[in-house]
Amino acid sequence: MKFLFVAVFDDEGISSNSSQAVGLEKLGHQVIRYNYRVRANRIGFTNRDLELVDICNNENPDVTIFAKTNTINPQVFIECKKVSKVCYWFPDPLQTYENQEFLQMTHLADFFCCDKQNVTEAALSINKNSYCVPDGFDPELEKPRDIAKDIDVSFIGSLHSDREEKIQKITKDVTVVTDAFGEKHSKIVSRSKINLNFCTTMGASDRTYKVLAAGGFYLTDDWIGRSEKFKDGIDLVIYKDIDDLNQKIEYYLNNDSEREKIAQSGRLAVEKFSRYAWAQRIVEISCELYPELEYTK
Repeated sequence: MKFLFVAVFDDEGISSNSSQAVGLEKLGHQVIRYNYRVRANRIGFTNRDLELVDICNNENPDVTIFAKTNTINPQVFIECKKVSKVCYWFPDPLQTYENQEFLQMTHLADFFCCDKQNVTEAALSINKNSYCVPDGFDPELEKPRDIAKDIDVSFIGSLHSDREEKIQKITKDVTVVTDAFGEKHSKIVSRSKINLNFCTTMGASDRTYKVLAAGGFYLTDDWIGRSEKFKDGIDLVIYKDIDDLNQKIEYYLNNDSEREKIAQSGRLAVEKFSRYAWAQRIVEISCELYPELEYTK
């Protein structure tokens, strides 16, 4: 199949769209990348939208994937649907999704895919063809690094909501890294004996997939649907509250072999959630909804 992928692309591994496109290509599909933010900066929003419609008309893709694509005029969806099936991909949590712009795009798309289950449930009331497809990890970047574990406890991410307050209640020193993307992210994971997570949505953060894929020991609070993917005490470890978190940090810092065994199991469990698996699922959904696409190269 031929895909027109309207998203954000880079060479550093910061944008997940880059590895998603590679996943589609590895499956044998043609991908036309359109970096909608870069083009808007260069030629303006209106000219960007007109250019995008022209590309869709000229290339005649089987499926056009719009990845979040805030600032794109919904009329672009309508025009692209005249020559292509339109998939709207939304990776963010529900609190970001409940915005009139994104809801309208969900309604206009032929089918909708997202990373969070509660976003899927909200989208189903707007578009019956809505699916939860885990964002996953980049297998080329998120992998164990041969680096000494010189960090006892780390947290990779921004300190929004109540994260900073929780970290201040941890009795061990926590190394906070707010600018770890791409290869740097997996290096911090590999240096850390314990990788912390604080859930702020009703689904798995991409941190979950990235830490486990890089061979990290993952200590996290729980989320809805976790047990369907990862087993507590086997693939990762769940804490109930701050007291339990402190106790488990102390325990696993003093039990290297048990900690490493769980990290190894987590790495195996997360393999089925790569960005290549994301690409495979997008193709499967496309063909299930539109069987004629299965035979289109």
